[in-house]
Amino acid sequence: MTAPTRDELFAFIDESAQRDANTPGYDIVNGQPDAKLLHLSAPTFVSLSNKVKNSIDSEVQNEETCSKLDPQFRQAFLYQNLSDLALTTQKWLKTYQQSKVAPTTGKKSKLCFIITCQGTHYPSMGQKLYSYSPLFRQHFDTCAKIVKTQYDVDIKQFLEDLSESPDWMNFPRNFLPYLLAVQYGLFKQWEAWGIVPDYVLGLSFGEYGAAAMAGILTLEEAFKLIMTRVELMTKFIKEEAMCVGMMNKDQMEKIIQESKIDGGDEMKDMNLEVAAFNSPVQTCMVGELKYATKFAETCKKNGIKCLVNPYHPYHSSMTEPILPEFLKTTSSVKYEKAKCKFISTVDCKLKETLDPTYFIDHLKQSADFIGGIETTLGEGVTHFLEIGPHPIQLQMIKDILTNNDPAWQEKDYMFYASLRRKLDDKLCLLDTLGRLYTNGYDVDWKEVEKVFPA
Repeated sequence: MTAPTRDELFAFIDESAQRDANTPGYDIVNGQPDAKLLHLSAPTFVSLSNKVKNSIDSEVQNEETCSKLDPQFRQAFLYQNLSDLALTTQKWLKTYQQSKVAPTTGKKSKLCFIITCQGTHYPSMGQKLYSYSPLFRQHFDTCAKIVKTQYDVDIKQFLEDLSESPDWMNFPRNFLPYLLAVQYGLFKQWEAWGIVPDYVLGLSFGEYGAAAMAGILTLEEAFKLIMTRVELMTKFIKEEAMCVGMMNKDQMEKIIQESKIDGGDEMKDMNLEVAAFNSPVQTCMVGELKYATKFAETCKKNGIKCLVNPYHPYHSSMTEPILPEFLKTTSSVKYEKAKCKFISTVDCKLKETLDPTYFIDHLKQSADFIGGIETTLGEGVTHFLEIGPHPIQLQMIKDILTNNDPAWQEKDYMFYASLRRKLDDKLCLLDTLGRLYTNGYDVDWKEVEKVFPA
């Protein structure tokens, strides 16, 4: 079987990960998009409107507040030049009435960081942010030193590789530590900007990063676990296949039965295990290549989209042979008390800490992202920021909401991305900073200016 190209993979992913903000494209000047962010605040809607009008007629100046009173209304504008700003602000003034601008004082909405799973990597991910941000660079270099010194993998070389299809992308031992380094650097950058999570939740590989961000694992221990896991999997477990089907569990079971009937004796023992319950309309399965291929054929016949990819069978009983050896590593790690609320996709519960058996169960059981998000929603979380190089899980959350609460779009749910493939890092981060600020989160603008000077 020929593996799908990265463009084919992301075309499949992006169909269920549409951009949740229409960030405009901007000219690139001196290696950076010529984009700026204007953020304004005021105690009343009228004073905010006046401030927006004045920003067009006079020299643009960001202000943290406009009076000694706590600002009740906020707005941010992403723009390229004064003409662009004038068009954007005039449109805003025409569109928004007082009743449509929500106060941002009082209790902020609960925020959950969603840590991306593997499969979201792409060439030179995070490279632009590395060039912009001294802080991101510092934490990425710390990760790179750990991985190079202890595992002889040079992830900094991957960051600097600007080729379209670099060889390193084909090997989990290369792209997984690189992905974790980008995620951890993003986490520390958001933290420095004043954006800290009330909850963290990771899917599959993302749970290792989530545990490090929650303070349960040290950074070194997180790398120790992921590198041991990938080395055991690639050495002792045969690569099979993963199917990502745009279907729920009931549809999956029907497709399996139909595949068995159509396939005759060759398919009578078909066994595909659910690796992840991503959403009510997306399920991941792992199993033998011949079964996965037949399953995908049956999906196509029924008009159901299904992607088949060569894959080691994480989150399945096929990992049983390496579990005793992996337990030695998980038992050598010290698990601290979580500094923020950690939500598991193993049992979908809040965890104050973890123990050596946690990542054993995590490796052999299905990852239940649906259940984890339902726990998060039960905690009253309404805002989600995805920590990774490209958002694929935000749409999964929207699908879960649609299944549980059809009226969710009328409520206070917000979704934010850290980075996006094929969008400059600066544009994506400024757009998200502006939206977070507008929605009531306090941003440390002095720290922002260290990365993106005004």
